[in-house]
Amino acid sequence: MSWWPFARKTPAVDVGQISVPEDQITGVLGKLAGFYSFVGAPFPLEFLDVLEPLSIFNPDISQALQIWVNLGNTGHELTVEARNPQAALDRLNALAASVYLIGGGVDGLVNHFLRQIPLMGALSAEWVISDNVRDGVADCAIVAVKRIRFRRVDGIMTPHQLTNQISGSNNGYVQLNPFTYSYMPLQTVDGSPYAIPPFYASLKNIEVQLDATDNIGAIIRKMGLLGFMDVSMEVPQQRAGENDEAYKNRLTQRLKDYAKAYKQNISKGVAVHYKDQEIKHNATNAGAAAGAKSVWEMNEEQIFSALDIPPSMAGRSYSTTETYAQVDYDRFTAKLGVARRMIKRFLEKGYALDLLLHGIDAQVSVTWNNNDTLKAKDKAETEGQRIENVLKKRDGGIITSDEAAQELGYEKATGFRAGNQTPAGFSAVQFRFNRQTGRYTFRPEVIRLEQPADDRQDQNYIAALQAVLEGPEEKAIKAGIAAGADYIDNGNHRRSLKGFALAVYTAFEITLRSEISKTIVMEVCNQFVSSQWRRWRYEDKNHLRGRRGQRLAGDTIDIAVVDQNALRYLTNVEQFYFGRGNYLANNETVGKQFISWLQDEYISKGLNIRDPETWAEFTRTFTGLVNETSFYKIEQLVSTTMGRVQNMGQTLSLYEAGIKRYQIVGPSTFPICAHCKSMLGRKFDVQVAATRLARTLEKGFEKPDDLPPFLSNKYTADQVTEMSDAELQAAGFETPPYHPKCRHRKAAVD
Repeated sequence: MSWWPFARKTPAVDVGQISVPEDQITGVLGKLAGFYSFVGAPFPLEFLDVLEPLSIFNPDISQALQIWVNLGNTGHELTVEARNPQAALDRLNALAASVYLIGGGVDGLVNHFLRQIPLMGALSAEWVISDNVRDGVADCAIVAVKRIRFRRVDGIMTPHQLTNQISGSNNGYVQLNPFTYSYMPLQTVDGSPYAIPPFYASLKNIEVQLDATDNIGAIIRKMGLLGFMDVSMEVPQQRAGENDEAYKNRLTQRLKDYAKAYKQNISKGVAVHYKDQEIKHNATNAGAAAGAKSVWEMNEEQIFSALDIPPSMAGRSYSTTETYAQVDYDRFTAKLGVARRMIKRFLEKGYALDLLLHGIDAQVSVTWNNNDTLKAKDKAETEGQRIENVLKKRDGGIITSDEAAQELGYEKATGFRAGNQTPAGFSAVQFRFNRQTGRYTFRPEVIRLEQPADDRQDQNYIAALQAVLEGPEEKAIKAGIAAGADYIDNGNHRRSLKGFALAVYTAFEITLRSEISKTIVMEVCNQFVSSQWRRWRYEDKNHLRGRRGQRLAGDTIDIAVVDQNALRYLTNVEQFYFGRGNYLANNETVGKQFISWLQDEYISKGLNIRDPETWAEFTRTFTGLVNETSFYKIEQLVSTTMGRVQNMGQTLSLYEAGIKRYQIVGPSTFPICAHCKSMLGRKFDVQVAATRLARTLEKGFEKPDDLPPFLSNKYTADQVTEMSDAELQAAGFETPPYHPKCRHRKAAVD
């Protein structure tokens, strides 16, 4: 039976929508003013009126929106495909000079959208067409999200604007034109077109905050920061003939007069009174406010949670490590990317419409500049590695100079830029928006690097492992923390704090191994290792083109057997590290590091692990340490394994092709270690290397000692420089990787 049942006949389908729209099922259609049938929102739209003033006078919401704007508007560029790029540039600059002048032009328009989207949940704006249509777009008008209502027109949810201009039978509702107006919701619920305001969830806690602020203000006004004065006075005698009511009024007025006088004098630092008056000062106890501070911070954390803004980004030091700061920053910039995509689509829509109305045939694409990274050096090093990977393949004879140039974004090695796939007569140009002048200018040519296939394979493998191992790691972390809590509850910490460290790690290790055994981690490992092995053994032969010779004399290697042994060997390596969890649960390496960290942080420093704040800090830091170490170890092991697969496959391919010698090739500039730099250009005998590899693979892998040693663990870089090629091969160091994550390879010589 075919997997596609309609492959041989026309499917029996009905036209139109068969399913019933959600608004009609739930009956939320209501008659407004007796004419239009509008869809009700899943929340009271009146609350949008509340969010607007809060965004101005509430410090938390105001700061959250400022963060969105300041980090979100990174500047943008345009890629325009047109027959006459200069005409497109001139028109777009004319538009930039006229659009949204009340808010600062195009840059101010972007800022407004970055404020509107998180506060109201949607981008809502309209491109305004000139009175003479051929003059194109004249302006951009912001349409308040709170004024938008949806009505089903011809089966399509159509936005209307609620106005106070009643004309004829429109009852104040104006249907908006989808060609010029855009309503782009960030999120919606099933069956409703209305955007969900992200900040809506903060209203309850902000109400609590406002009540608390009022109470604090009242207390400060009454008691002051340092306390309050208590003045006692002798009660005067009732005068003769003075009735009780007059006497009472006189006493009351007397207290008011004295209170007013004291208030004026105390503000000047002076207190003058008669001997019949006693003044006492009641100081405010600073410690009494500690509980109120905790409640305030807890409520504020809930506000930031509702605003989905990391407290660390708002300057709150509730406890954030460097690792979590990076995670918070990356997560927030990812959210900004979603909002920027909405703004991108709106700008592209308006620009393309304007050019079309002016008779300019062009395609426009908006690209945002990247956010600054918290680890700029790492990013720069990664960029350098991408360039070196291309040059490495060229130097190794795998690709030609022209192919390398194409991967770097050029047509040929002579340096001409490769054009985009554009229609005949069109050219693709890039315009950069100058935020100081508010104009677009031609952007200088920039090489855009294509990520090499082997790097993509490494990253895919890393991502697949992280996805599988994430669950076991979380359970292991919880088990370790629980074991530490039990250890403390039983009072064992009084006898041995070192035992606390061991208890935490032991529970973590046992749980990790147990949970990993329930996953498909080895299926993932086998898939990627086998795929990489096939690639380098049977598919990648470019570096041997035209070099195939006679089989070597004294041939004693059965290639078929070696192939089988190689896959078994490589699979067992992955089984040891990932299948058994030894990438984190190996007492000889990572385990000792964890235990040492626990002892250094909470034992040698004499910290009281029972203290609630110390314990909370421990749980956060331990979790962050595990996550950070996990990423580093997975990345290191995958990179090293992939390098080992490639070099083993190359050795057998060279041997099979009858090549006598090969040389070590790879990056010659940063990042490169001194050992690898000393190995560049070294030439080794293929048969010796293949014979040694066959013996290693036949022996198999059971423990790390069965892996070939790293050159960096045996000799110093200076010693390697002084050794000859023959000495290095005799010592067994003719094949990379020479250290973890080594990027060097082989190329045939003769």
